[in-house]
Amino acid sequence: MLLRGVHGRLCKPLAHARALGVVRLGPNLEACAFGTDTRQQEPKRRTVVAEAGHLMKLYSQLSKHRLSALVMSTTSAGYLAAGGPVDALALTSACVGTMLASSSANTFNQVIETANDARMHRTRARPLPSGRISRQHALGWGVASGTAGISVLAAGSNPLTATLGAANLLLYVGPYTLSKTRSEINTWVGSVVGAVPPLMGWAAATGELVAVEPLLLATYLFMWQFPHFFSLAWLHREDYARGGFAMVPCADPTGSRTASLVTRYSWYLVPIPLAAAALDATSWMFAVEGTAFNAYLLYHAYRFDKDKSNANARGVFKASLWHLPAVLALFVFHSRRWELEDKAEDEQLSTLIPRIRARLTKLCLHEIVQKDEAASFCPVVVVEAAGTEAQNIATAAAHKEESLLARSDTGS
Repeated sequence: MLLRGVHGRLCKPLAHARALGVVRLGPNLEACAFGTDTRQQEPKRRTVVAEAGHLMKLYSQLSKHRLSALVMSTTSAGYLAAGGPVDALALTSACVGTMLASSSANTFNQVIETANDARMHRTRARPLPSGRISRQHALGWGVASGTAGISVLAAGSNPLTATLGAANLLLYVGPYTLSKTRSEINTWVGSVVGAVPPLMGWAAATGELVAVEPLLLATYLFMWQFPHFFSLAWLHREDYARGGFAMVPCADPTGSRTASLVTRYSWYLVPIPLAAAALDATSWMFAVEGTAFNAYLLYHAYRFDKDKSNANARGVFKASLWHLPAVLALFVFHSRRWELEDKAEDEQLSTLIPRIRARLTKLCLHEIVQKDEAASFCPVVVVEAAGTEAQNIATAAAHKEESLLARSDTGS
C-alpha cells in the first residue's frame, strides 16, 4: 500500500510534466512509471504494416492490376482524343473510377471461377484458389471497389460515364464470365467489354457519344483483342482445357482456326487509321504511322498462320502488347480536336500537344534543309526554285518578244 501510494504521488507530477513537454523519459523509465514499453510496441507496428502490405497485395491480385491499368489507359485515350481544355478532375475521376470498376469486375470473375482457376497451372496460385483470402472477404472487396468506382465516375465525371461503367461491369461479371465455360462466343462478348472504356473516356470529356472518334477507338479496341487473346489462348490451350473453359484453341488441335482468326482480325485493323484520316478525325500522319504498326502485327500474324508454333504465337502476343498503347497514343497525338483550341501556351494544358508538334517540326529534315543556308540540299526547295526560275525566264522572253514586235510595228 505504501509503495502504491508513493508510486501514485510520483507518477502524477511526471505525467503532467511529460504532457507539457517539460520532461522526456527514456524507454525504461517510461515503462516503469506508466506501465508501457515502447520497445514492445515497435514490433506490433511492424506487424500491422506488414499485414496491411500483404492485404494490399491480395487486393491487387484480385483486381488483376496490370489488366486494370491497361483498361484505365484506354479510358484516358478516349478522354484525351476529345481535345482540350482538359478538366483535371474529370480526367482523374474517369481513370480512377474505371480502375476501381475494372478491379471489381476482375474480383467477381475470380470469385465465380475459383474452382476452374484451381485446376489451371497459371491461376492456381491466385488468392482464392490458394486459400490466402476467404470468399466473403473477396466479395466484400468486389462490392466496395465497384461501388466506389461507379460513385467516382458519377460524382467526378458525369452520369453517362457512370452508366457505361456500371453496364460494362455487369456485362463482364454476367454474360462474359458465365459464357467462358459454355461457349466460344465468350471471346466476342469480352471484346465488347474491352471496347467500352474509350467510350467512357470520351463521355467523361464531352458528356456525349455522338462523334466519329469514340466509334473509331471502340472499333479498334474490339478488333485488337482477337489477335491479342487468341495468341495467348493458344499458348495456354492445354491449361484452359484443364480449367474447363470453352476457348477456340481448346477445340482447334491443328491451330488453323486460331491462326485464321488472328490473321483476319489483324487485317480488320488496317483500314481504321485510314478511315480516321479520311473522316478528318486525325491527320494523315496517323494513317501512315498506324498502317506501319498494323503491318508489323500482320507480319507476326502471317508467321503464326504459316507455322502454328508457340514461338510464333508468342510473337503475335508480344507485338500486341506494345501495339495498342502505341496506336492509341498516336491517335491522341494526331487528333484534329486539339487544333480547335486556341489558348495561351503557358496557361492551358490543352496546348501541350500543339507545342510538342511545333517542337518536333523543328526536328523535321525538310524544315531544317529548307533554311537559307541549306536550301540547296532540299529537293522540295530545289524544285520550287527551278520552277520559279523557269517562270521568270519565260516571262522575260515573252516581254522581249512583245518589245520586238512593238518596234517592228513602229518601224513599218
